[in-house]
Amino acid sequence: MYTHIRKVVSQFVSEFTKEELDLIEKNFYPKKLGKNEHLLQVGDVAKEVFFINKGIMRNYVPVVNKGQITNYFAEESMFNTSAVSFFSQQPSYEAVQAIEPCEGLAIQYEDLQKLYDRFHNWERLGRLFLQAILMQQDLRLRWFIEKSANERYEAFLQTYPHLMQRIPQYHIASYLGITPESLSRLRSRSHKISADKI
Repeated sequence: MYTHIRKVVSQFVSEFTKEELDLIEKNFYPKKLGKNEHLLQVGDVAKEVFFINKGIMRNYVPVVNKGQITNYFAEESMFNTSAVSFFSQQPSYEAVQAIEPCEGLAIQYEDLQKLYDRFHNWERLGRLFLQAILMQQDLRLRWFIEKSANERYEAFLQTYPHLMQRIPQYHIASYLGITPESLSRLRSRSHKISADKI
């Protein structure tokens, strides 16, 4: 269970020592979420970060008269939480939910802060984790500013082709800022274009 996370954090920060990696077993604990179960609800304070060994999660914001707007997907080998809530220890504006049954490891806020304080490599890992989230959210923002609905869909296909069959279409539609019906039309059009090229 701990082998995978040790490999992933070592890829992020190659300078991790054995002593620093051994702290994973001492600070992270096994955690499972059932399908559609929440790691975090809106208004709660994020107290833990979850490393995904298996499954997919989404972060979403409930919007009055618009339902749920998905703003982030996290899959295997990724860490997830509501970053703003976790690092500020303030109530979260977003919820974090398992799309599939998820298995992984979690660490409490206080324990992670102790690792940051004691070890430069752990602090660096935290910075890289934040950078990865910011980069993905910046990419999505640029999609909305620069691209049409069709272009956003094509960009999603190119960036996350492996997620199309694992994530419910209505979650993908909300991530792209379109209705499920519009997504269905875009998919049909894309399939037709691909078939015509054959």
